[in-house]
Amino acid sequence: MRLSFTVDIWSDPETVFSWIADPDMALIWMTSVAGGEIIDRRAGVVGTTFRGWVEEDEGGIEMLGSITAFEPNRRISFRLANLVNERDVEYRIDEVGGCVRLTATSDVRWKFPVNLVSPFVGRAVKRRIVDRSNEEFAWLKQLCEESQARQAF
Repeated sequence: MRLSFTVDIWSDPETVFSWIADPDMALIWMTSVAGGEIIDRRAGVVGTTFRGWVEEDEGGIEMLGSITAFEPNRRISFRLANLVNERDVEYRIDEVGGCVRLTATSDVRWKFPVNLVSPFVGRAVKRRIVDRSNEEFAWLKQLCEESQARQAF
C-alpha cells in the first residue's frame, strides 16, 4: 500500500526539518507515537537505529527503525518494521512560492498473515491511516508556522 501526503507550510526549511528529524520534537506532532529511543546513533545519521512505540485504538505495537537517507533541511527517510508490516517512509522538503512543501510518502508491505486479509480490510485501514496523518500534518503545520512567527519577533 502506497500513501502520500503533501502540506504547504509558511515557514523555512530549517524549522520544518527540525520538527521532522528531531525525535523529541516529532513526538509532539506524531500523536500515534507514544515514545521511542535511539538504539545506535551513527555519525552522518544514516544507519542510526531506533525503537518506537505506536499506540492505536486496539493497543500498541513496538517498531524498529533505521534511517536510510538524510539530507539536512531537505530529506529524511526511514525503514520501519513491526510484527504486522514493514514500511519505507520519506519526508521531502521543497521550497515553493515562499513556503515549504512537505511531502511524505510511505510504502507499506504487510507481513503474513495480515497480508492474507489486507485485500478485505485494506480500504478501512488505509482510511484510518489517512485520517490520522491528515490530523498530524495539520498539527505539524500549526507548530511550524507558530515557530516561524515567534522567530520573526
